[in-house]
Amino acid sequence: MTKMKHILLQEFPSKFESNRLRIRKYENGDGEAFFNLFERNDNRNFLKDHVDEATDILSLTDAEIRVRTLSSWWISRTRIVLGIWLKESEEYIGNIWIEPKYWDVPSFEIGYYLDKGYIGKGYATEAVIRSLKFLFEDLNTHKVILITRDNNERSYKLAERVGFIKEGHFKESNIENGKRFGLLYYRMLRTEYSNLFKKEE
Repeated sequence: MTKMKHILLQEFPSKFESNRLRIRKYENGDGEAFFNLFERNDNRNFLKDHVDEATDILSLTDAEIRVRTLSSWWISRTRIVLGIWLKESEEYIGNIWIEPKYWDVPSFEIGYYLDKGYIGKGYATEAVIRSLKFLFEDLNTHKVILITRDNNERSYKLAERVGFIKEGHFKESNIENGKRFGLLYYRMLRTEYSNLFKKEE
């Protein structure tokens, strides 16, 4: 078996595109766009149960520190976090994060969020499908994991729509503000990705 190259020496693209989206690594100066997303469309309230940034990013300075932190994670390969921009208008509309679980497998967990004002237009589905191509074809992953709340219908419907397979349901495993919820665990293996997407090319 060929020895795997050290993770810090592995090269993969820092940006890629789909039909309508440009998905790329965060850069210095992206803090303003990052902050503005949480300031519009009631996004703080909409996203507060799902992403820490909705309650933690309270100023432009907070946002710029955050995007520079995300950029540093990219360099260290701690997490691969990418912003989602509309190609036509250059509007920043969301985020894809990819967390390495086991580099030697390799397997990764994927998560995402989208500006409330752009939901229902297929952007999240488009971003996830393009990110799967990045994961399987550029990172050469064997398995992608997706975990979502069982009360987040949009999220688990998206997972199922793009071809993830449900592996488990941890019912009432968490509690927040007195309300219990569970977690749904999904997976996509390399063979499953190939069967789903290679035949479409």
